[in-house]
Amino acid sequence: MFSRKKYIIFILLLFLLILLQVKVPESNRVFKGIVGNILNPVLYYSNKTVTFFSDLYSDYIYLVGVKDANKDLRKKVRNLQFENSILKEKLNEYERLKELLNFKKAYDFKTVASNVIGRNIDGYLKYIIIDSGKSEGIKVNDAVISSEGLVGKVVETYYNSSRVSVILNVNNYVSVMNFNTRTVGVLSGDGEGGLVVDFYDKLDDVKENDLFITSGLGGLYPKGIPIGKAKKTVESVNGIFQKVFVKQNVDFYKLENVLVVRND
Repeated sequence: MFSRKKYIIFILLLFLLILLQVKVPESNRVFKGIVGNILNPVLYYSNKTVTFFSDLYSDYIYLVGVKDANKDLRKKVRNLQFENSILKEKLNEYERLKELLNFKKAYDFKTVASNVIGRNIDGYLKYIIIDSGKSEGIKVNDAVISSEGLVGKVVETYYNSSRVSVILNVNNYVSVMNFNTRTVGVLSGDGEGGLVVDFYDKLDDVKENDLFITSGLGGLYPKGIPIGKAKKTVESVNGIFQKVFVKQNVDFYKLENVLVVRND
């Protein structure tokens, strides 16, 4: 029985070798005859196995190279995006400075261009810090403007910087005029981050969106600088005047560049 099993196994192995030999291409049959029938399939499939793993390794190395190349490309893309962001910011700054220059040309002012480098962080905006000071001839009470209109006045000066009290501050008073009716009043912050004109003639017919400008009275602020437009009116407590709430032209929380009007 044991001999029969060995015989059957031998026949099966022989049959398998014949099948394998048939599948071996003629060009890969190194040996001939019975020896070839045994060795050729072994050599052929051993070579195919080695070739498979060699190709697999080559593909792995290629994929590693592609991964590294993609990593380098992603880094270059990030660098280009960063450079593009910087260029966009420079273009935006150019446009802002261009607007300031056009505003300056519209008024015969001696001005110093400045950047906003700081502001108060508690509550609504009360002051800003600019990067111009005594070294540029900046003095206390010099008016500060932007391309949209009045910003405030200088209240403290240092060698290379100054502190500016903005018109939103309740302690900053500005003599203003209704551009349409020419009626004057006193503007200040309303204590909530907005603007209000007080001591304004009760009989004056103020309309929504009437423009308010600096009146020039008091000599602190040059005449004609836009401030904002009327939103609503309420009667003063004493009944003699009315209060006019004004929507400011300047977006103080996005303010980046200003002009200091030199009071020489």
